[in-house]
Amino acid sequence: MKPKPPPEGDVDLLAQYRAGDSQAFRQLVDRYRDRMLQFFYRLCWDRDRAEDLVQDLFLKLLLGSRRYRPEGRLGTFVYRVATNLWIDHYRQMRPRPRCYSFDQVTLPDGETGPSREFAGDAKTPLQEVTETEEKAAMRRAIDSLTEPHRIVFELAVYQERPYGEISELLGIPVGTVKSRMHNTVQALKQIMGAAGERRDAERRGPRRDIGGAG
Repeated sequence: MKPKPPPEGDVDLLAQYRAGDSQAFRQLVDRYRDRMLQFFYRLCWDRDRAEDLVQDLFLKLLLGSRRYRPEGRLGTFVYRVATNLWIDHYRQMRPRPRCYSFDQVTLPDGETGPSREFAGDAKTPLQEVTETEEKAAMRRAIDSLTEPHRIVFELAVYQERPYGEISELLGIPVGTVKSRMHNTVQALKQIMGAAGERRDAERRGPRRDIGGAG
């Protein structure tokens, strides 16, 4: 289940904190923590590292709150700081994926798919295996993207940020954002299509010649 974007609203909690509201920063953390954890996790596939990056993000926001001047939506500012933090981190140390579930931080409280299903929606063993294989294939496909294409895909698809905002966050023209998304979607379709064909071939098993001289 894909989480909904945080309710950003019109209240600038960071500006309120700077003005003396001691509870505003806690509200900001509550509003963005899960979303930022998902953001970093899908970029590094490392839960511990993602949590460290989330802590670094909020520390940056806290320490920089005195210099903060509202310009546009708070959500855009938070994503800008998070994106720059990831880019700096990626340049210092290329991510080394570890084996975690694709769903690990896409569902609340660490719950995985089956525990979230209603009784009438129970999947057959074949459906569960197929779904797991498809998610694993998607993860490998996303991992194969270049970092510029991967972060545009993450921001546009999973974080549901508009192209105009992604352009602002990354400092690139909107046309470049659209071009990277188009190229990414085409690449993922090709990779996923090839993966699906391999799975089908493996399930059919080796071909056997039937017939011959009797």
